[in-house]
Amino acid sequence: MPDSLKPPNIKLSTDSRQINIQYLLFGVLLFFSIIATPAFSEKYKKVPTIRENTYKLLSISQRAFSNNDSKKALSILDKLNKTATLNSYEKAMMWNQYASIYYGLNNIDKAISSYEKLLSQDNYPKALKVKTTYNIAQLYFFNKQYPQVITKLQRWFTLTNNPSAEAYALQAQAYYYLENHQQVVDSINKAIDIVDKKSLNPKEQWMVLLQSSLNKLGLEKHRLSILKWMVRIFPTKDYMLSLASAYATLDQQKEQLAVMELAYKKGHLNDERLLLALTTLFYAQGVPYKAAKVMQKGLQEKTIKTNSRNLKLLSNCLRAAQEFEKALSPLKQSAKLSNDAETYYQLATTYYQLARWDEAATAFTQALDRHLPSREQRAWVLLGQTYLQKHQFEDAINSFTRASTFNDTQEIANRWVRYAELERDRYEILKDSEELLKQDIQIK
Repeated sequence: MPDSLKPPNIKLSTDSRQINIQYLLFGVLLFFSIIATPAFSEKYKKVPTIRENTYKLLSISQRAFSNNDSKKALSILDKLNKTATLNSYEKAMMWNQYASIYYGLNNIDKAISSYEKLLSQDNYPKALKVKTTYNIAQLYFFNKQYPQVITKLQRWFTLTNNPSAEAYALQAQAYYYLENHQQVVDSINKAIDIVDKKSLNPKEQWMVLLQSSLNKLGLEKHRLSILKWMVRIFPTKDYMLSLASAYATLDQQKEQLAVMELAYKKGHLNDERLLLALTTLFYAQGVPYKAAKVMQKGLQEKTIKTNSRNLKLLSNCLRAAQEFEKALSPLKQSAKLSNDAETYYQLATTYYQLARWDEAATAFTQALDRHLPSREQRAWVLLGQTYLQKHQFEDAINSFTRASTFNDTQEIANRWVRYAELERDRYEILKDSEELLKQDIQIK
């Protein structure tokens, strides 16, 4: 799987953390000011109040942290923590501020521990419980503690009446790292349902997770529909190649070729492996001329290496496109580089197709000299036919005789021997007749 198709990791910069923490602490203080109002007290009358001295210490700690004096901010909280008379709400707000400061200091373990102590309190506003449960799930994810992420999110879903798509996406990422891919699919589908009701598109990374898990589950047809959607919205190289791969898995080679050709036109196929794959697809789908064009361009631009194998592939494409003359040059280069009998045999048959008998005879001889086990009998037959065209009858007979020593060509080779002998005799008669005619003309 390409890197861009792997589940994304959370990356948080120090600056963004600092801004978030200051915003969070400001929100805490604003919350404190609201709870003093009668309307709020009536609504949350069962929750104990935060006393003035506690509020002042929390405010001083917050200002110290905002001024980058985390040591002072923590010492004030430590002093507050030693107060035996704190009620559950005051303890909850104290641990909330501990967690915020530790998170700002990138001490994730202590931030998690502080949030857990907050949640252990027995009487504080539900809104704070909801927010803290979600925050700690995010921190567990940051800390790669994926089972705890799922536990906290499941708890959070029971607390909120309005679960977010992002929460289900976070749950899906945790399940992905635990390799529970069916749960990944279920969670992402819930996230998609939420944004769909708002007429919004799912986020790209959600679809990355979804298609990856579908792939792990072997649900290629479902994955295909997701990848098609992704290519329409995000026509990147990786998604196009993944879509082409999905088509290949489903043995839909024409569709695979269409995607690969589109990627080629967009300039995404810029390495040898991909260009050779496209060439092979064109060739297999009966479009050898396009295959040859890809090879020629790649060799010219040096994105495809000039070696025997690649030159031979180019020649094969040109031969299949009936471009025999153009096929000769790369095939001759390939033969020289490889010194391979099979390549010389192909070179010989190309000369044969073009009726270039001298070059064909030389190339067939070169192929046979280099040991040609799989095609030796056929090469002897073709060499004999080539010699016939050159009126080298004895060489033709010798070649056909060699071919007759093989079981599968014995019968046809013997017929060619007889034919070559008849042609030799006929040629000699014609030659003698021609000589007699010339002498008669001279006498007259």
